Amino acid sequence: MKSLIYGYGITGKSFERYLKVKNIEYDIYDKSLDSEILKLESYKTIYCSPGIDRETFKLLKSAAEVLTDLDIFLQEDRSIKIGVTGTNRKSTTCSHLHQIFEKHSKVNLIGNIGNPMLDHINNGSKYSIIELSSFQLDKANKPDLDFGILLNITPDHLDYHETFENYKKAKQKILNAKNVSYESDPFQLYQWITGKNPKHQELKDLPFRFQKITNSIINDSKSTNSNSLNYAVDKANKNFGMNQYHLLLCGSPKKEQFKNLAIDGPESILIFGAHKNEIIKCVSHPKIHILNDLKEALQFIRNISIDSNILFSPGYPSGKDYKNFEDRGNNFNSLVTKLFNES
Repeated sequence: MKSLIYGYGITGKSFERYLKVKNIEYDIYDKSLDSEILKLESYKTIYCSPGIDRETFKLLKSAAEVLTDLDIFLQEDRSIKIGVTGTNRKSTTCSHLHQIFEKHSKVNLIGNIGNPMLDHINNGSKYSIIELSSFQLDKANKPDLDFGILLNITPDHLDYHETFENYKKAKQKILNAKNVSYESDPFQLYQWITGKNPKHQELKDLPFRFQKITNSIINDSKSTNSNSLNYAVDKANKNFGMNQYHLLLCGSPKKEQFKNLAIDGPESILIFGAHKNEIIKCVSHPKIHILNDLKEALQFIRNISIDSNILFSPGYPSGKDYKNFEDRGNNFNSLVTKLFNES
């Protein structure tokens, strides 16, 4: 019997590479492809990508054995597996932890951070640091990790999980790990995992996480939920001062079910993009400006003063505006360079 790859994004393509090595015959189904699938019951195993919606996932499980890349990696890989999840700062924590580990051991940095797990099975690494999303944990059979790190949980991805309880339950599956921590400091986490004290080192931050482009301009494009937005606003209030900066918002409010936000701190809020009319209904602030796109919003600020303080912390997923937060972060940097003559 053939197997089926369900979803042909980054993870789906890694399934294909994995199955070719294993000499397993397969078909591929993805909504974006002109592909037809046979009856699901005709497949021996279905390899499911993390972004597939929950109802479809239930349907797949009722038809055949379903495996995720996390299931396979945990079954086959022999490294010490460290899973990290949380609503916010999981990528940063994974990156910082990886920087400390790589000074002492061969280590993988894989998972939701963008490096497919299946491409790193038994590659000689002693440790594997795995960033885990709620989608991945929700679909995993049993995330039997050596170490599980749960950073925080606040409402997110409710368009997928439907309720906060479902979202929380998915995140808490990481607590099935043999050892569990709620710590976020990477140096303390290294000591907890290895029993050794790491030497102090400067850790590089990932781009688009409250990244200072200049002393007056901050790119926080990774902000995709209200909690990360509030965190950025609090930092900007301290960095620039109350009513001393302009905040730029964009993206789709759907995943937090159009949650109402009262924002205190910016001098003004500029809302732009395809979802601007949705965001207006969610955000309250005494001074809001509505613009068509990012270029127009930045030009509006420049006309006030070329020395204006700017916080770009969208607060929502990209939606129809951009491919992802990296795409919009790069677009912001490019426009800042052109409009504010910053290199």
